[in-house]
Parts: sequence; structure tokens; C-alpha cells
Amino acid sequence: MVVAIFVIMFIIFIVVDLILRKENKTIIEYEKTRESPIFLSPEKALRHIANETDRLYHLSHSWVLSSLEDKYYVGYDKFIPTIFPSSIKVHVVPKIGSFIQQGVKIWDIKFNGRTISQSAPISGKVIDINPACKIDIPLPSDEVEQSWIVKMQASNFSIESNNLMNHTQAISINSMLKDEILLNAQHGHYLNDGGKIDPSYFSNMTDEEWGKFVNKFFPYIKSI
Repeated sequence: MVVAIFVIMFIIFIVVDLILRKENKTIIEYEKTRESPIFLSPEKALRHIANETDRLYHLSHSWVLSSLEDKYYVGYDKFIPTIFPSSIKVHVVPKIGSFIQQGVKIWDIKFNGRTISQSAPISGKVIDINPACKIDIPLPSDEVEQSWIVKMQASNFSIESNNLMNHTQAISINSMLKDEILLNAQHGHYLNDGGKIDPSYFSNMTDEEWGKFVNKFFPYIKSI
């Protein structure tokens, strides 16, 4: 009888312990989830970074900004939110630890059923990713511009920086490119009353027209 009671008590103890462990694990997982950017508005999920004028720019409209000890933030410039002012999704972001060469595709930007690819402004190893860009959620394009997408450990910055533009040069070139796009959109009656491009301007392009647009305004090397 005593043995039977002991066995029953032991079983009850094991069951209670398992239940408590399960509840504790659930609480921990819930707290981790609450800290995820998915629980924040997109603009709060993004980690912003200043010093815009210190950035160096690639022709594919990506930029790089020095951090510390050969570590650099990488993002995209104002050209994207000025012509694609709606929400975008950052896709195909390289994994942490992967090595990317300058000029090779570093990520895709998707909007209104269209995709553009951008180049890495420098060569190096990806050491961090902006939390909001790890999740498949729409992000305000202008908020992403104020933030970084990946952080890299540069491998040859002193030489590769000679292939990039400074802030003033980038503004000048982007202004000319934007004017050309606005003029084309205006001819097709795709400018709204606020002077912004109607999203249908891009969605109504044929695949051939879109391909030419991307090749002209977002040049990048697919592989090396």
C-alpha cells in the first residue's frame, strides 16, 4: 500500500513538473515573440541611422556608412522612396556570415508586383541584419531609407570606396534620373495631383519595358 501511494505521488510529481516546464517554456516563447518587430509598427521595428551626408553611394542606389573597426552599415538611398513612395518588402537578404562582393546583388526590393535588385556597395561579410528586414512584412519605403538593412565587415574598403559616389554626387545624379522618370510618367498620364507617380505606371509596364527600366536605373552584377 505504501509503495502504491509512493508510486502515485511520484507520477503526480512528474506530471506537475512537466506541466510547469511546459507553461514556463510557453511564457518564455511568448516574451520572445513580443520583442519581435512583428509586434511593432514597421517604422518602429526599423533601426534608424543618421549621418546621411557621410554615406557613400553605389550606382544601384545602395549606400554604405562607416561604423567602427571596418564595420559598415548598408542601405538604399532616397531614389527609391521618391519614385516608389508606397510600402515595399525587402527580400533575399543575405544570411549572416555570408560573403558578398562589391557590385553583386545584395537584396531584392518588391513593390506592386515588381522586383528590383540592388548591388552591394562594398565587399565583405554580413554580420547583422536590421530586425524588421528579417520578416516578410510591408515597410514604408521612406522609413527604410532612413535605416540600414545589413551591417558588413568590410574586406577592402579603402580601395573599393573609390568606386562610390559621395552624398553631393549621388543627389545630383538621382535628381536627373528622377526627372527623367517623372517626365516619362507624365507623358503617360501617370502623375497624380501631388506630382507623385501613380503605382500603376510600373504595374502596367510590359515585362520587356520593366526589364529595360531596371537595367537602366538599377544596374547590378548578377554573379561573378
